[in-house]
Amino acid sequence: MSEKIEAKGRSPLASPHIAALLIVAVAVATRIVAWGNPVPHVDDQFYLLAGEELLNGHWPYVDVWDRKPLGLFLLYAAIAWIGGGSMFVVNLVATTFAAATAWTIRQIGLSFASPTGATLGALAYLFVIPLVGGQTGQSPVFYNLLMAGAAWFLIMAADRSNSIARPAMAAMLLCGLAMTIKQISLIEGVWFGLAFLWLMHRCGMAPVRIVAFGAAMVAIALLPTALMVTSYALAGREQLDAFTFATVTSIFLKSGWGLAAKLAGVLFFLLNLTPLLLMAIAGAVRRHRQGGGAKDLLLLGWILAGLLGYAAVPHFFDHYALPVAVPLAISAASFFDRRSGWLFFAALAAYCVIISPAIRDVSGNRQARVEYDRLAREVDGARKGGCIYIGDGPTHLYSNTGACRVTRYLLPDHLDLAIEQRAVGVDTGSELAAILARRPAVIVTQDRKRRQRYSGAYQQFLATVSHQYRQTYASPLEAPLSVRRVRVWQRKDLAGNPAPTPIS
Repeated sequence: MSEKIEAKGRSPLASPHIAALLIVAVAVATRIVAWGNPVPHVDDQFYLLAGEELLNGHWPYVDVWDRKPLGLFLLYAAIAWIGGGSMFVVNLVATTFAAATAWTIRQIGLSFASPTGATLGALAYLFVIPLVGGQTGQSPVFYNLLMAGAAWFLIMAADRSNSIARPAMAAMLLCGLAMTIKQISLIEGVWFGLAFLWLMHRCGMAPVRIVAFGAAMVAIALLPTALMVTSYALAGREQLDAFTFATVTSIFLKSGWGLAAKLAGVLFFLLNLTPLLLMAIAGAVRRHRQGGGAKDLLLLGWILAGLLGYAAVPHFFDHYALPVAVPLAISAASFFDRRSGWLFFAALAAYCVIISPAIRDVSGNRQARVEYDRLAREVDGARKGGCIYIGDGPTHLYSNTGACRVTRYLLPDHLDLAIEQRAVGVDTGSELAAILARRPAVIVTQDRKRRQRYSGAYQQFLATVSHQYRQTYASPLEAPLSVRRVRVWQRKDLAGNPAPTPIS
């Protein structure tokens, strides 16, 4: 089937050089508006902060608490080392990863479609991911490349009657590296492992050898995590316990938002990914009518594994849909092989631009920079050289002000959200009380529309802050979401307070 399709691909998009240029151009065009925004998302800010702390010798989980795997913080430490804590550099690196993932999608797509269809599938991925939180530095933007690489080894192995072991081991290593960036990638990794075992069985390999290779594949996949566990074990029992609790135990202690959040996740997926999903289904039907084969089964299994990963998380965040976009884009490549395929691609691109303010919000990102710069000046001036605590708001303020910290819980969600109360290793109310007892010079809070998501302990914390501190600044209601309704509270005993600026 691929040979016949290959013969049809004679448009300029069939050229790998033009395809590469288009992929880079679209990767930049769909993300460039956010490059100047220093606070695009709270997660990106925190990952960069944790990376900087790691460079300064402060260990994740011990000195800076979070439950993400160590590989993500090592990646951000490298970004911080390159860019000196610049969010602009985060965006450059993330754009490079997005473009590389799109190129890998094209290479895989060549097994299902013409070069033209494969290129359009790759470009579709780049247009879609800003809709689901993938415009800046969310973790799937990075590990999607690793999973796409593993899938490429899998699809290539489907053509072999032997020598499957090497691509299997390479794919499992990539899956293992992905798991050091985000644990949920385990589900896709398990599928790839099972798929390789099926290919081995299909080639007539003896059951004993299949079992042996399966054990070796598991060992290879777990190797990156094992190395990280070893580094903490060598540091001491306390460090190892902190690592284990944060990266494993706390995941199961974190509660979800309930059925309403699940329904919101389904609706979000349908709103943003339905066009690509329908095109992926149409591509699968087209391949089935042309004969299908083992590769189609492998791709379908990957899509189902991605959907299972999205559904498995008890709480909903938009970027959890990012891994599903990779196999969907590959499957849609077959649909773009239709004579009218480019029209459907153009419609998909237009839909993404229209429905997603992220791609076109030039003024919003510019305003975010202006308001954040002002906020940073206000915080730095109000602290009088003292420590700060970000109860809610931009954690990039820790880096920009260089202020000392009063807790190892630097991501606000860990102490203010109700779903985290029993999942962070301490009683959040006690930790918030301890933070107040350490008397930070400045506390930053941010009003949320969904205040019911705050824990009771954090609401009590806010009430105490309003009595012991005085507000010195509040960002306007019309500011972009990341810096909207941010309040700066200065300890009352500090002299030279500026006049409060009310929210208008």
